[in-house]
Amino acid sequence: MRFLSDSVVVDRTEPMPVQVLSAGLPRCATSSLQTALESQHIRLNPCMHFAYIAPHANRGDILLAASRENDTARRHKLLHKLFGGFQATTDFPGSMLMDDLMDMYPDAKIILNKRPGGGHQREQSIKVLLFARSPVYSALCFLWKTDRNLCAMWHSITELCQRKLGLTTYEVWTAKHYDAHNAWIRAEAAKRVRKVLEFEPRDGWESLCTFIGKERPEDEPFPHRNDAAEVRMITRILYARGAISWLVLGGMVFGAVSWLVKGQFF
Repeated sequence: MRFLSDSVVVDRTEPMPVQVLSAGLPRCATSSLQTALESQHIRLNPCMHFAYIAPHANRGDILLAASRENDTARRHKLLHKLFGGFQATTDFPGSMLMDDLMDMYPDAKIILNKRPGGGHQREQSIKVLLFARSPVYSALCFLWKTDRNLCAMWHSITELCQRKLGLTTYEVWTAKHYDAHNAWIRAEAAKRVRKVLEFEPRDGWESLCTFIGKERPEDEPFPHRNDAAEVRMITRILYARGAISWLVLGGMVFGAVSWLVKGQFF
């Protein structure tokens, strides 16, 4: 299941540089755009998305190290390890590391994917992800490294938003966050004299394909992938997995103590 496992093949032997940087925040059509970029029409496959980070403890470790690294050269080295073999990126982590990625991939096309309805619509939509900052989730799922990484990433994202966007803790994930992020992307691109395509799903294939130099598919609707229901299902699975893990650990501890005291497991 997406976000819990993936079958993506990443070729790191002769990796091409990332060709498209999709800079919009999560819950801004990131999965729909990923599907379009990986499609047979555009063929920028694989396209980095948090769905390719979440199932892998090692990728989470690299991302956390990069987000905490203040030295630019060392941070870029870590990011090359993370993004090497990917031909495009959308969603987190790319969206909050976009200043680094613009420098690392100076020829990449930059797309600012936006949420229809703007920041207030996204503020409502992002609530599906807020379980990751819950102390209950942190405690219940602590035994899984991927879950511990997710909790740590949440704190790292918040710190990055405060530092890069000038937000307070209470402003992160609000409509103000959305507007500040988009303004930051425009400013970072302008510093480097880079063009930005501002994109919404309703714009369809034509503007996207024209911007990145691909032929527009005929008579095929633009992908529409809404992860909200999937994320709710995954959240329930994570909580259940965490609870079962603690029950198994508790049973093992109880059995070990019983063996030591009584000479039998139960």
